[in-house]
Amino acid sequence: MRRSWVLFVAGRILRSSSQTGGGAAKLAVFGVAAGVATLIVVLAVMNGFQFDTIESILEINSFHVRIETGRTLADEETPIVELGAIPGVRSVIPTIEIQTLARGFWPEPQGIVIRAVPSDWLERDAGAAGRMEIVVGTFDLDVPDGVVLGAELARAMGVRVTDPIRLSHIPGGGARPREQELTVVGLFRTGYLDLDRNWAFVSLETAARSLPSEDEVVLGVKLRNRYEDGQVADRIRAEFPEIGTVVRWREYNRGIFGALRVEKTMMVLLIGLIFLVVAGNIYQLLRRSILERSEDIAILRALGAPPGSLRLVFLLEGALIGVIGTIAGVALGLLVSENLNGIFAVLESIARIAGERGIRAFSPSYFYIQGVPSRIVPTELYAITLVSLGIATGASALATRSVDARSELELLRAE
Repeated sequence: MRRSWVLFVAGRILRSSSQTGGGAAKLAVFGVAAGVATLIVVLAVMNGFQFDTIESILEINSFHVRIETGRTLADEETPIVELGAIPGVRSVIPTIEIQTLARGFWPEPQGIVIRAVPSDWLERDAGAAGRMEIVVGTFDLDVPDGVVLGAELARAMGVRVTDPIRLSHIPGGGARPREQELTVVGLFRTGYLDLDRNWAFVSLETAARSLPSEDEVVLGVKLRNRYEDGQVADRIRAEFPEIGTVVRWREYNRGIFGALRVEKTMMVLLIGLIFLVVAGNIYQLLRRSILERSEDIAILRALGAPPGSLRLVFLLEGALIGVIGTIAGVALGLLVSENLNGIFAVLESIARIAGERGIRAFSPSYFYIQGVPSRIVPTELYAITLVSLGIATGASALATRSVDARSELELLRAE
């Protein structure tokens, strides 16, 4: 017997609304679609927040490769030009981080981190320029004793552009603090609260002249591909063995990146439990379908249908449930992920129409975000699709094991 009838029969069984299993089949399709869509949306939002955090840290804070030179500004210059010639290196930025106390209009001192960078830092580092938004003023570090503050830090200190701030600074090698006044020339925002609330930038010249310290010069190396940090770090160590301690971004940020990875893994596992429920629904659906069609199975066996073809009919029924549900879930998940902020805006509009004023899904009073970031990773999308199809097919395969016993029982009854 030709097997072209197998897919036809499986489709007819699935489409049949007169059978008692028809409603259960629709419910199973809905379960697959809901599970896939939920997992895609959750992963897209988590990826958006995590990638924003990771990119802010890597582009502005820690760099792709850090070289702790052990030298200060007073020492001889570190070979930056030679480092720029290493394959894979995009830029090399010398920096110094100084922790100090600052006061603005409000008398309470704020603990801040001042990073000294070259005056043309943003011109040389396109990645940092892309993550940093100058909201007021300019990023002009050539101004004598000029400083650029995070927008949240400026608000906490009560200062604006052109206002002075006073630093309680301990000069290098000294024991008594002294006050140094700097002038605010700009305010920046990165979207990462730790930077916007606690960081300020000055030029290397201002740091050497007004904020002398014993803090070491760190060379921040940016790569064309940050995942080549291991190879580039090995090249730097081989070509410049005396340059200092070379630290990759995976090592320097191991704590926070490890926490983000564990958080994402646990969330996927918890939401993935939906698929276990879906698998159970498909399994019970097919078992019931096989039971209700015992006589039909026996007739097909009497007409010469081999047992393998009969199992294939119900296997394809379960697979069709998985395919239809997965396609619908992927489409819905992508649609929601790409329009999350629009959906929240519509919900807020509905709330205002209903008379609930001032309701916001993510109020800036509680959340430091302008919108919900969303990012789809193609490999994760493929993995979700394959897992969904695999679970539906696996549950179907388990359920079809009873086809042979049911067909044999009906044949014995007929005899």
